[in-house]
Amino acid sequence: MRAVFLAAIIIGLLAGGAVAGARWAASRGGSDSPSAAAPEPGSPAAAAAEFAAAWAAGDLQALYLLLSPAAQRTYSYEAFADAYRTFEEQVTVTQTAVRAADVNGSAARLDVRLATAYFGTLEYSTALPLVPAPGRYLVEWTPAVIHPRLAGGYAFSSVIQRPVRGTIYDRNGIELAVTREIRHVGLNRSVITDRPGLEAALLAFGFTREQVDAAFASPAPLNHRVRVGPIPDDRVEEANRLLRPFQGVIIYVETQRVHPLGPAAAHVVGYTREYTAEELKARAGQGFRPGDRVGAAGLEAVFNDRLAGSIGAELRLIGPDGAVAEVLISRPFRQGEDLRTTLDAPTLQRAYERLGGRAGAAVVIDPATNGLLALVSSPSFDPDAFERGDAAALAAITAAPGAPLANRAATGLYSAGSTFKLVTGAAGMVYLGLTPNDRLDCGATWYGVDPPRRNWEGSQGPLTIAEALMRSCNPVFYEIALRLYNQFDDALAAMARQFGFGAPTGTLGVVEEAGLVPDAAWKRRTTGQPWYPGDEVNLGIGQGDLLITPLQLANAYSTFVTGQLRTPRLLEEAEATVRGTLPLTPEQHAHLMRGLELVTGPRGTAAAAFALAGYTDFAGKSGTAEDAGAQQHVLFVAMRPAKQPRAIAAVVLDDGKSGSIEAGPIARDILLAALR
Repeated sequence: MRAVFLAAIIIGLLAGGAVAGARWAASRGGSDSPSAAAPEPGSPAAAAAEFAAAWAAGDLQALYLLLSPAAQRTYSYEAFADAYRTFEEQVTVTQTAVRAADVNGSAARLDVRLATAYFGTLEYSTALPLVPAPGRYLVEWTPAVIHPRLAGGYAFSSVIQRPVRGTIYDRNGIELAVTREIRHVGLNRSVITDRPGLEAALLAFGFTREQVDAAFASPAPLNHRVRVGPIPDDRVEEANRLLRPFQGVIIYVETQRVHPLGPAAAHVVGYTREYTAEELKARAGQGFRPGDRVGAAGLEAVFNDRLAGSIGAELRLIGPDGAVAEVLISRPFRQGEDLRTTLDAPTLQRAYERLGGRAGAAVVIDPATNGLLALVSSPSFDPDAFERGDAAALAAITAAPGAPLANRAATGLYSAGSTFKLVTGAAGMVYLGLTPNDRLDCGATWYGVDPPRRNWEGSQGPLTIAEALMRSCNPVFYEIALRLYNQFDDALAAMARQFGFGAPTGTLGVVEEAGLVPDAAWKRRTTGQPWYPGDEVNLGIGQGDLLITPLQLANAYSTFVTGQLRTPRLLEEAEATVRGTLPLTPEQHAHLMRGLELVTGPRGTAAAAFALAGYTDFAGKSGTAEDAGAQQHVLFVAMRPAKQPRAIAAVVLDDGKSGSIEAGPIARDILLAALR
């Protein structure tokens, strides 16, 4: 904008001085009344004021009548009008204000202010030669009256470049968002002669009754084109054959943003929307037009500036020889930039299919690079409904149960349930010094706090931490949490934060929630109450006030696999910034990993979904967490291969009974797609 402003001043100076603080005699769309008295009829001032008003109003015929006979002999009306129209077209004028000033017997000064579509507001002064005529004064017109730089056969010329929005790709070059030319069927209802036959043909072609009825019922004028719907690329000939014979059918091409994976990538990739009238007003003079679009959600919104590019505009002064004499204003053009992501289209599609519309989320991450392969929320929506402006589809989306627009994968907050036991086990080994050989009692009832707490599957006897993970034994992790409470301040919360819980993951391109890792200071600050042993015990099994996102859960397990807390990557260019290191020895890490392998083995809680179903070489952890009332959500984190995982899938279902039985098979199948 600074360059445009300076260029506007330069034009004014070249014309004979920039105008500042002037009052404008007339303006298209409104005017300020001059404070001075009306000029005397027939005077030079009256002629100048009349010329200024006609120019500002765009009344070229009235303007031409103010020219002297000599000027009219030199310039026909067509040449005169063409000079103004060409000037306005090349300078992209949208509004004109003109004020007559410094009038004397033979000339006046016109102060001109132009609002333009591409070059901001331009202000300059130009001379208006006047000659006496019977009872009045007339204008001895030349093109220099429009602008001083038009003298001597010079002309203005503009070069406008509009960028195409960049494409968003997955890691293999599959399009996730692309701008395409889409063929549509439209109607001019004012000339339709056979509505019943046309409706039948539209329905036979495949348009829905809702689409057809909406087109015919459009509030637009009957002679305006209204859209019925898009034509698939492989059915263009069929559309021409079946629909073109009907009067009133229009087949046309329109540029549209398309998201080929539809609901499977809707939350992470996002969609665009039209600029509002207020936004266009704020961007006046920068080349934006009604109908231009801006990213509204997901990657489309976060990286809008890069994807959209920059409108290029250059205003040139062309000499009589046709060569460029001077570049007066230049706004650099920048093509829309493509984005290459770490996402994997088949994994996104499989995750969406396996969630099957159930409320929940799935996040898949490659621990080697910490690149996100999938970030899927369910229920989802068709992002192209926003691109089409499909009112009926948008109304259905906003009215649908389950909040389909909510991105549960990054902003959904859940208790971690038993998936958090990995953190508790790590804290027990690091802070309490528990070893792979130490065993804690997995009794039917644990009496560490009042009231006593029952184990979900009865007594399992003394277990190592790995075996406790295998059976998801609550009493073992209750005991670890209580010992931590008695010996340290907030040790379990500190370990949770080292896994990345309680803070945004920092993923570039994702709007996310921070979650919550509760501790004594937090509870005192928010409730005024102390942190009781029961609070720590609840945290030990991922319950209580702990809140995590599915994205944090996947990243926490990636942190465990590699030993480093890193920022997940969504763009190929992004770095997996190391934010911390887990304080686990190789022996401790191996023991905990063995526990996750046992979970999917023949004696593990997820045996039915893995080992007993013939799926081997997996590791993971289930979770079931209580919500308000009788509802509970279920979780599962799966990894494969077990020894050196190349992909991790975290699945959360908002409502369920068993993480192993319900979320486990979904995570398993998503991993199989990711490692295909």
